[in-house]
Amino acid sequence: MKPDWADQRVYDLYNEFISACILQDNSFLTDEKDVFTITALDDNIQRFIVKYLEGSDSFDNKIKKQFEGATYESRLVFAHANWLWCMAPSDFRKNFKKEVPINVLGEFLTVPIKDNVIPDNGFGSAGPYLKYNKPNEIALILLVCKQLKLSVAAGNIKTLEQANEMVEKMCLVCRFNWDSETSTIVDPDVWHLIPEGLLTMYNILLHLANPDKYEPVYSEGHKNQIYGAFHKLLDDAPKEIKEANREEQILYIRQKISEYSGETDFTFYDDEIRNIWNFNLGETSFNEFQALQYKKSIILYGPPGTSKTHSAKALAKTLIYQHYFSNRENVKTYFKDNPDVTSPRIHRLQLHPNYTFEDFIAGIQIKEGNTIPVKGYFLNLIEEVRKDDYPHVLILDEINRIDLSRLFGELFSGLENREEEIKLSIGGFTIKVPQNLYIIGTMNEIDFSLERIDFALRRRFVWFFYGFSAGVLRNMMIEKRANLEVRISDEDIDTFVNRAQLFNNHIKAMDELGKQFEIGHTFFAEVVDIFCSFRDIEGFPRLKLFKANGPVKVLWEISIKPMLEAFLGNMDKQAQQEKINLFQNILLNNE
Repeated sequence: MKPDWADQRVYDLYNEFISACILQDNSFLTDEKDVFTITALDDNIQRFIVKYLEGSDSFDNKIKKQFEGATYESRLVFAHANWLWCMAPSDFRKNFKKEVPINVLGEFLTVPIKDNVIPDNGFGSAGPYLKYNKPNEIALILLVCKQLKLSVAAGNIKTLEQANEMVEKMCLVCRFNWDSETSTIVDPDVWHLIPEGLLTMYNILLHLANPDKYEPVYSEGHKNQIYGAFHKLLDDAPKEIKEANREEQILYIRQKISEYSGETDFTFYDDEIRNIWNFNLGETSFNEFQALQYKKSIILYGPPGTSKTHSAKALAKTLIYQHYFSNRENVKTYFKDNPDVTSPRIHRLQLHPNYTFEDFIAGIQIKEGNTIPVKGYFLNLIEEVRKDDYPHVLILDEINRIDLSRLFGELFSGLENREEEIKLSIGGFTIKVPQNLYIIGTMNEIDFSLERIDFALRRRFVWFFYGFSAGVLRNMMIEKRANLEVRISDEDIDTFVNRAQLFNNHIKAMDELGKQFEIGHTFFAEVVDIFCSFRDIEGFPRLKLFKANGPVKVLWEISIKPMLEAFLGNMDKQAQQEKINLFQNILLNNE
């Protein structure tokens, strides 16, 4: 289950670390021998775990205090733990991964950190939790290393395979069988110090120790979502699988999907599968998918180019897939025949100022000299939806372009009182909104401030702000780079993403603009398409992203600058030009 998009070097580095540091006492980061010892690990555990400094001080400042007077060997072991913490995630940049152990050692670094111990990438994004929970994650690493060293000393571990088996067992018992009286896997002196909580390192270490069995999934939430989407596949599973931990059950789910689809090298992050269990890989405690299930009506709002319509479509697909896969037989059908279960159930309207209540709900038309009542789009849609027990999703694009109160009319009451029949003022029609009809609106806040929408409308929807996302921009550029087969370095992508973030930070801080005027990540991602166009021009064999008059400059001239000029149109010419120059300098020069 090593994904083909993962940096395969990550797995080699992990095994080399185990061989050097655990099976021997040597440093992996440097060429030093006999330094990774139980004595040094015990000192780490006392300083960093037993005597951990609470409070709001920064991690780095706490480390300086906790390791004051520590031996070089103790600091070097702690540098290894920090290296393992950041080594595998692809959302940690290579330079950052190298800086982490160097910063831990600081002035005590006696020999250089080896260049070949830092991978270029990783095996997926760890998300923010690994960063925010850094002390507990590193504590787990130290305790796993201590248990491994104890097992080596006792003669129970002699090979790399045995060491990885112990890592696997320890992660599983600490994650799923938290009972100190029955555990025989972990030494009691280690066990009572294991941090509480659902640590990301459990998932990282399980995959590194046994990538053929455990998914390349960092997130507890994602694993639970995968289980939730496909749990019907466990209906006919053997009793031992039904009673097993979640990891064993996900492995069984993988095996059944492989059996049905004939594919063995898929990952749960492949688009075809990901859309079934997670529409946007979000980790928030209350996200769009939950809100849509609960309220049945949500609105995604924010500046243009922030993936609102794309997210609405993906969200609609996920909702329909979740219902579809609640039937176990449908899983087999889906992966064998790939039926289109979503397109007939996703309905989309592009709203505009000329679209009226008569078009949407009901109106009067003149036919052959007679006035007759005619059902509008929504009433006809309701009739279609009632013929099907699946979820149907209506996407209303750009609701800011129309007066929703006038457009919806009596539908407002119908949204809150599903299945209640409400009489319309036209033609004796009635409206009764079915439970399986969901509504997603999108709104460009730049054109219509949220504060201008009346409360009656606002409370009938759950609202989600979509702003610029540096992470989404980075992922879009990496995906475009792969699809277009262009050679843009990771360093250039990181630099460009950082400049785009700084660019939008300035926009948000301006009194004249604010967050609703952020420039969306989809606009910035166009730089890869421009790069591709340059590449195809003879004479640009070694094109750089920031080449003078190159891709970034073209993006600025044809896309970003015109938007800024429109945003700042009410300023006097001199003030406007000063702002334009400031933003140009951020994007092109970063000085």
